[in-house]
Amino acid sequence: MLSQSVLLRGVNDDAATLAELLRSLVECRIKPYYLHHGDLAPGTAHLRTTIPQGQALMRALQGRVSGLCQPAYVLDIPGGHGKSPIGPTYLRPAGAACDADSFEIEDFKGGRHFYPPQATSE
Repeated sequence: MLSQSVLLRGVNDDAATLAELLRSLVECRIKPYYLHHGDLAPGTAHLRTTIPQGQALMRALQGRVSGLCQPAYVLDIPGGHGKSPIGPTYLRPAGAACDADSFEIEDFKGGRHFYPPQATSE
């Protein structure tokens, strides 16, 4: 069974609460599948977080809950264009020329690393 949840301000918008919910779902053998960013439906603005807040929350879950507990943070694009993942970005091209084989990656603690690792001079 899969679960689709909505991120709601004041309900499940902090890492501890959301982690507890996600773990509880998995304990019941329910896979957290999607965490939806709130739709722009009239009368729901007071329940919506911002996308950066949602991304920060998803980043906070990294290292806090297992991969099985982590849903995809998605936005249902208005106009019938479907869902698109909007989770935090951890990988970006690295180097002046943005070499297609060189990346900088951020770990869940905010540390930055190069991939592949750059050779160190000794």
